[in-house]
Amino acid sequence: MPPPNTKKPRPKQTIVYSQPRDTHQGKNANTQIHLAVTFLKEHPGSTLSLQDLSIHADVPMIMEEGATEKLKAHPKVQFHPATNLYSYKAEVLVDSKEAIITEVQRHAKKGTGVSIKVLKESWKGSLDAVLELEEQGKVLIIRAGKDNNPKFVFWNTITPEQEEETRIDQEFKDMWDKQAVPEDADVLRALDSEGLAATMSTTISTKPQPKKKARKVTKARPTRITNTHIQGVDLSMDYQPTPP
Repeated sequence: MPPPNTKKPRPKQTIVYSQPRDTHQGKNANTQIHLAVTFLKEHPGSTLSLQDLSIHADVPMIMEEGATEKLKAHPKVQFHPATNLYSYKAEVLVDSKEAIITEVQRHAKKGTGVSIKVLKESWKGSLDAVLELEEQGKVLIIRAGKDNNPKFVFWNTITPEQEEETRIDQEFKDMWDKQAVPEDADVLRALDSEGLAATMSTTISTKPQPKKKARKVTKARPTRITNTHIQGVDLSMDYQPTPP
């Protein structure tokens, strides 16, 4: 029998109350519609029936009539009435290298490029196709970020044949590199001899800078002794009275 003052140990708590207990995809119809659209976006080019979409995306509530109508009317969802299939509605529709060329050329007429991100939303193989087109000299890619990732693609209006025709000979490049750049002073003298003046982006002030004043050193004043009656007395010696 345990002593009367001994307390029984409390059972260990296995539930973490700071975390949600329900890990389902969401019990709200609008939330499940959003998850369904996200699933379609992550699988570009795929078309799924409503039942397959509800199973693969784990969103059973889209099977309800009200949620189904909202899904059909979603601006990023393409519903195909003939087959009752759903797919993601990308900004551009490409599924091959030739389709990318057509899309990039269409944007080139407006003087713009195409976002790599937009192309990838339509076709997973877009990036590889764009890189191949860059190697062929058909497109130009703008890269950015620390990793130098491709961001935009533009149509290259200069064909490889035109680039070859306008290529500068190596002999001319060597002659150009051998030309010595004159000193600034020589350039100014040459301009002055022709009655010309150099254009300066900034005006250089010729006014001399004021010199900093040196700080005056204050000398300590000598101490004036006013007790003249003790002058000549050695104060370090012990006092001894004068004998009578």
